[in-house]
Amino acid sequence: MSKRAESLNLGLSQAAVDILRFLKNHYDYRRLSSITSISASTLSRYVTGKTLPRAKNARKILEKSLEIVDPKRIVEEYFGNDLDIEGGVHISHDVQTLKILASYALNTFMGTRVNSSFALDIPSIPLAACFSSLIGGMLFFALDKPIWHDGEYLEVSYRAVGASRTERLWFPSDTVKRNLSIVIFTSFILNLSPVREVLKVLERHKTHVAGLFTLVALKETWERLSVTPGCKRVAIIIYDKSE
Repeated sequence: MSKRAESLNLGLSQAAVDILRFLKNHYDYRRLSSITSISASTLSRYVTGKTLPRAKNARKILEKSLEIVDPKRIVEEYFGNDLDIEGGVHISHDVQTLKILASYALNTFMGTRVNSSFALDIPSIPLAACFSSLIGGMLFFALDKPIWHDGEYLEVSYRAVGASRTERLWFPSDTVKRNLSIVIFTSFILNLSPVREVLKVLERHKTHVAGLFTLVALKETWERLSVTPGCKRVAIIIYDKSE
């Protein structure tokens, strides 16, 4: 087995344990056993850290558990019914919740070649980091000012709808290295920019974007947002402000 496969299997096992520990706060082992079709004694060893599930059991735990763990409800606890951005970003401080969302992302992109994550805003960095730890991959992020050495970053200029001035994002040039296949993470998508501009830069550098994962998005913007071929779009909650 390749190191890449070993790393992914380990991440899969960790994701299964993370979600089991989350569910253990709500269900006893007997109920968890009925959900996963794995014995209560085995589940207990997983939860207490005495052993890690093998890939086969980890996939089963992940798939079965995510049938009852509702990521939409989890995200809605922070962003509310009316898209409270200021309140919603506090989700980035809740490590246990981020682990569940990272496990959900891992399951979503299972079978897709992914070896790195790219956070487009500061609040999404912790989630992208959790995801990268599961896949054993690199973590990249964008900032509104360059912190890298000259020649080691890329710059993207954009102007959001209604904005009076041009904004800029910088991210490391390593993001467009050969053989990278990335998932872009963002906390919210309210405008086409800067996602649209960043996707164009990545496409120009022939970087494979395997997915775009956002916690929340506005319906009108989400429907208009075009992605590169082969990119899987995921928005946990889509808010319709026209209603």
